[in-house]
Amino acid sequence: MAQHAVGGTVTGLVGTLVLANGTEAELTITANGSYATNVLQGQAYNIVVRTQPAGQTCVVENGSGVVAGPVTNILVTCTTNTYTVGGSITGLLGVVTLRLNGAADLLVATNGVFGFASPLTHGSSYAVTVHVQPANQVCTVEAGTGVVVAPVTQVRVRCSTVSSPPPPAPPPPPAPPTPGGLGIAYGTKALVFSWTSTPGATRYTVYEDPDGAGPLVPAQIGSTAATGLTYAVPVLLHLRVNATYTVQACNAGGCSAPSASMAADMVRAIGYFKGSTTTAEGRFGNRVALSSNGSTLAVGAYGEGGNTGAVYVFTKSGATWSQQARIAAPNGEANDYFGNAVALSADGNTLAIGADGESGDQKGTFATMPATNNLASNSGAVYVYSRTGAVWSQQAFIKANNADADDLFGSFVALSNDGNTLAVGAYNEDGDLTGTHGNGAYAASGAAYVFARTGTSWAQQSYLKASNAGAGDFFGIYLSLSGAGDTLAVGAFFERSALASDPADDTLTNAGAAYVFQRNAGAWSQQAYLKAPSPQAQDRFGVSVILSGDGNTLAVGMDGDSSNYTGSFVVPPPSNTLALNSGAVFVFIRAGGVWQSQAYLKASNTRTPHRFGNNLAMSSDGNTLVVPSYRDDSNARGFNGDQANTAAADAGAVLVFRRSAGTWAQQAYLKAPNSGAGDRFGGRVAISGDGTTLAVGASTEDSGSTGVGGNQSDESSTNAGAVYLY
Repeated sequence: MAQHAVGGTVTGLVGTLVLANGTEAELTITANGSYATNVLQGQAYNIVVRTQPAGQTCVVENGSGVVAGPVTNILVTCTTNTYTVGGSITGLLGVVTLRLNGAADLLVATNGVFGFASPLTHGSSYAVTVHVQPANQVCTVEAGTGVVVAPVTQVRVRCSTVSSPPPPAPPPPPAPPTPGGLGIAYGTKALVFSWTSTPGATRYTVYEDPDGAGPLVPAQIGSTAATGLTYAVPVLLHLRVNATYTVQACNAGGCSAPSASMAADMVRAIGYFKGSTTTAEGRFGNRVALSSNGSTLAVGAYGEGGNTGAVYVFTKSGATWSQQARIAAPNGEANDYFGNAVALSADGNTLAIGADGESGDQKGTFATMPATNNLASNSGAVYVYSRTGAVWSQQAFIKANNADADDLFGSFVALSNDGNTLAVGAYNEDGDLTGTHGNGAYAASGAAYVFARTGTSWAQQSYLKASNAGAGDFFGIYLSLSGAGDTLAVGAFFERSALASDPADDTLTNAGAAYVFQRNAGAWSQQAYLKAPSPQAQDRFGVSVILSGDGNTLAVGMDGDSSNYTGSFVVPPPSNTLALNSGAVFVFIRAGGVWQSQAYLKASNTRTPHRFGNNLAMSSDGNTLVVPSYRDDSNARGFNGDQANTAAADAGAVLVFRRSAGTWAQQAYLKAPNSGAGDRFGGRVAISGDGTTLAVGASTEDSGSTGVGGNQSDESSTNAGAVYLY
């Protein structure tokens, strides 16, 4: 039987369409145009859409009949689907305008279902936003974006009521006018600013220009709502001698222009300390010690009570200094010289006090005081005190294990930073190298002792002698410990060797030497024997020694040096004797256990007999070195005054040196604010570990005042002594 084509045309198709003749074979169409399938003549046909193209709907026209011949009029028309976009809205109290794809708007006034009138074609993107918010409400859209593939009903609009916006903040007030009346009063190492109240000001800021007209930039040093501010100067005072100060008034609108600048008279900020008991010949300031941060000061006054002696402790709270304690030996007697040596731990809570005239014959360390006796005249002792809160209590009474008459044990003391290592000098000790007494060849050879604390118990750790110990060397006259307590420097200013390479030589009387000892695993050994590069008789090299915190920088005083040079030298110039006993200092540095000279320092006003270098102080970093000339005879006062005049014999001075990139230079020349002949300002010095506070003793100053900040012009108490703070 004959077959005939049955078909027609497809229009509007953009995908894949599947047609079928009833339940018979399928016909897949992927493009617009004609199509056909074969059907037997006389058979019925029924062309239907078996599978719609994605996103389209196709409709068949003239799709059924009986085959009597070819059929070509079956039309299939395809159109793309469109869908509405909508969802639900809740919380609405007014009218909100929603917008679809940035164009079609829908006003909604009731909660419930909503839908946009204009449908979107299959596959297109939609984005529903709030175009106009309802009054006093905020509506937010959730699930508001996507691609249309079916009717969109999941858009959610949630509306909530908001409170009325607050009224706009008032504009800030105008900045206040510049304050006037800036004034400066003075405390101990402190400036007390005051100014007049400024209308409209809520606070005031004070600025410091550290060098006045110099290149440094002013910095804020305080802010307060009051019309005054106390400023504790946080550096050595000589670093602010050119500083100027201004104040600004401020409020929410800003700050005024700075006031006219005012310079401070830093001489008036120099602290002046006396004990609560001031007596003639008290020798207050014969020894001084500072804690690492400079907030605790210990002062020896060995002359009090007929040389019984006492020690005073002062502390700083904020910018105010006050006496915290007066400490006397529990077994004190005349000529014990308690306070002839003092040392503080870094935190200021451990205090060691030497009494080299104490005369007991005990040996060893004691947690409680033994019975007092005087069976070993001037054997010497050390007392250790500890502080809890503001209360000082005795922790130990210490004697040498080989104590003997006239050893002068305790003539110098030094503590490690943690206070657990104590070094004690006994420069008149006469033991041989093993510590046995009775060998006349070693009279006054001197010794150093090291004690260690475990918990609160002290025990002698080592007895040290010079490797070339000799009679009269005075080994132990001066000591210094590194911060960790593992390096010890010892001076022997009467040692007589002419060459560092020949310690046994004894041809240069009182040339002097310094020794460095090192502790390893609790055992001490001598690391170095140091001499001046060109020793001279009576140089007294080693009259003082001081170590940096890490123990790698060592300064050695030589107050008998008689050259007339001034300044700092890497290589010492040729020796001369044009300024007898003017004094000098050598600085050494250690690298890999080897010591070498770094500098030779002379005062800027070298003269006979200033004794520059008789004692020393150094900051923990080793970069600030304080060197007194306690017999300086200028009558200048304060900072960097006239060094050339000689109007005040033995008034004393202190010079400050600073190291930068390995080079040393003098930074300041300091005098007492009440400098007077015979005061011997600089007889002892101490600097805080952080290098910010300097204490200077003048144990023959004559004021009879008491306390902190007393009358400096009084001259009623001969050799009462004083301490100055910079």
